[in-house]
Amino acid sequence: MFSFIVALQFLTRLPSPIRRPVTLEDLGASIGWFPAVGVTIGGLLVAVDAAARALFHPAVASAIDVAALLAITGALHLDGVIDTFDGFAAGTTREVRLAAMHQSAAGTAGAVAGCLVILATYVAVASLADSVRWIALIIGPTAGRTTTLLSYCFYRYARSEAGFSRSLKEGATPFRAALGFATAAGVAAGLATFGGVLALAAGLTCSILAARTAMKQLGGLTGDVIGAACELSQLASLITAASVLVP
Repeated sequence: MFSFIVALQFLTRLPSPIRRPVTLEDLGASIGWFPAVGVTIGGLLVAVDAAARALFHPAVASAIDVAALLAITGALHLDGVIDTFDGFAAGTTREVRLAAMHQSAAGTAGAVAGCLVILATYVAVASLADSVRWIALIIGPTAGRTTTLLSYCFYRYARSEAGFSRSLKEGATPFRAALGFATAAGVAAGLATFGGVLALAAGLTCSILAARTAMKQLGGLTGDVIGAACELSQLASLITAASVLVP
């Protein structure tokens, strides 16, 4: 349970009951719980969506859902989208791209990419059928956080310096990856059988494409790239759910 709370504290802005300092080793050991945190985020979104739809027009409720998602997560992975696209647009060498991704200010490419991700997420949520939207709101965040776990496990890390991403990389063992993937697949299959699994698969496929692109551009993945893959995986899952999950 401690590792789950550490994962929840890292991936969200929810209050944490942990009163002692969390070490990098604690963070690395928590990565297997990332898919479960995705399920938790999805459950909170379902509650927000139910309240918002009871009070407002569905279009407004969908905007509230997206705002709630950003508030719950602190836009942690959206920042990865911005930095990644800024890096890819910055130059033709690996070193220039990695240096650009370290800049704190958002560039034009990153700002546009971030806005497009938010807009596309809103459109996907607004397009969900009423009777199945709660399923998609759970599967989407679950797909994104499962992507984070699998990316750290199966892809080379591009930077040499120590930090939380290095600790997550070291903690992402094949056993934890298999357990986390089984959790996500079980939730998707249990909620929506074939349609849920398809939405999860679409999200994971999108993350593979993002990772392969980063491998070519950077020679490995960084925390920013994995954050971007999380957002794009979540988005692909929501878009697929809007298409395949029907009442």
